[in-house]
Amino acid sequence: MEGSAIAPPKQVARQGYLIVTVLLGIAGSLIAMAGFGAHEYRVGPFLVDMNVKPATEGKTAIGIEFAQLGLKAGTAEAKTHSGFLEIEGTITGIVGTSLTPEAIAATRDPATLAKFMQSEGKTAMRKYLLRLGLVVLGGGAAGGAAIALIGLKTRRLFQGAIAGVLVVAVLGLIAWQTYDLSKFNGLNFRPPTVASTNR
Repeated sequence: MEGSAIAPPKQVARQGYLIVTVLLGIAGSLIAMAGFGAHEYRVGPFLVDMNVKPATEGKTAIGIEFAQLGLKAGTAEAKTHSGFLEIEGTITGIVGTSLTPEAIAATRDPATLAKFMQSEGKTAMRKYLLRLGLVVLGGGAAGGAAIALIGLKTRRLFQGAIAGVLVVAVLGLIAWQTYDLSKFNGLNFRPPTVASTNR
């Protein structure tokens, strides 16, 4: 049509590559979170497996993996925040060979355990988030690498990594801003294979 502007083919191709790079970067970051996000840290007298992964709704799952030294195995879930991230914290072991009555009491119900992990796990959470950031960054870069091989454009690595980190950061911010630990109030632990969900 007369007077209409048509973008040059090279410009259209660059825009297409950029869009694909961003999408693959986001996908790579989310896949990396799901596959490599879990890690174990010490929280008070407990060893806790922490994990954050993509989900269809915002929720938190906490629990005790094995019955030991006065601890009863069980899990609980609650819809604690908005967004599309699932946060997990599971006690997988203990530090030492015994537990104090106070430590055992901290696991008596999901609400008490959630508060304990929040208050005692600040250092562990900082370490975990740093590690998770590196996992997300690597996943995004890997997604961008798939496009970087086309034309050997190394900047696609950085574009994919940045896209993945930004999306995960936004999801994390939404979770943090809307997080409500009181959603665990009134819940009881269920056997590890059955999750208790606060609706």
